Amino acid sequence: MRRVPPVTLTLISINITVYFFSFIFSMSRPQMGDVYTLFLYYGGVSRSALQHGLIYTPVTALFLHGNMWHILFNMYALYQLGYIVEGLFGRKKFIILYFLGGIVGNLTAVAFTPYITIGSSSAIFGLVGVLFVLGFKKDTPMVLRSVTGFSLLPIILLNLFFGLAIPNISNAAHIGGLLMGMLLGWYIPPQYATVKKRRFVRIKEKSPEEISQEILIKYMPILNALKKNDNEGELDERTMQIAQLRKELSQLKDLELAQKVLWKLYERDLLTEEEFEKLRKFL
Repeated sequence: MRRVPPVTLTLISINITVYFFSFIFSMSRPQMGDVYTLFLYYGGVSRSALQHGLIYTPVTALFLHGNMWHILFNMYALYQLGYIVEGLFGRKKFIILYFLGGIVGNLTAVAFTPYITIGSSSAIFGLVGVLFVLGFKKDTPMVLRSVTGFSLLPIILLNLFFGLAIPNISNAAHIGGLLMGMLLGWYIPPQYATVKKRRFVRIKEKSPEEISQEILIKYMPILNALKKNDNEGELDERTMQIAQLRKELSQLKDLELAQKVLWKLYERDLLTEEEFEKLRKFL
């Protein structure tokens, strides 16, 4: 069984919880009145609700459903579409796509109908619009062609037909969500299109003077710690460090700079006269 993305799973859980809470609470507490009607009145979006200051209703309406079939159909669609869209765009962008599509769809319903609108279908049509428009973008992978573009056209037309044929379905909300989804899908890039190109930083090449200074600074503490004594282990280590110093100075390819480094080390009593002469002759 495929794993449902976290935001999609959260949205489905909230929708189901709200529906069952309002249904069960109103059935078990009849003395308090019809709780579902209160939910509908204070949570559904309409011209009247907005005029009375209930400006949050374009969002809360997305979590209210009229009956069991309504919520089952919408949650199945959200499960199918959320799995694809959240996977393509990631959590943060998916939240933006879902809620903007739903809010604009609900406001479109308010503009064209005087009735209360509820349901997550405006947001779901927003997701359909996102996938539909991806089919016309050049960077969309071929593997997504079966779930984008014209492949979604029969689903869109069929649902709009149902909206016209069946009472109490807001086609205005569906169309508004669909168009907003298409707009967002065109301008918000999916994750596969936002992979940053590797930036090539031109590293400034160090001058011989800078390299010689680095060699001097590097070997001053090393040779000071390994001044000649009777410890055989430290003698071997010093021999290895002198050999490494000779190698790095020879790579400078600048005899004068190499000799300056040697002289400064000798001046500080970090090289013996014998070591100094051997290194100088080698260079």
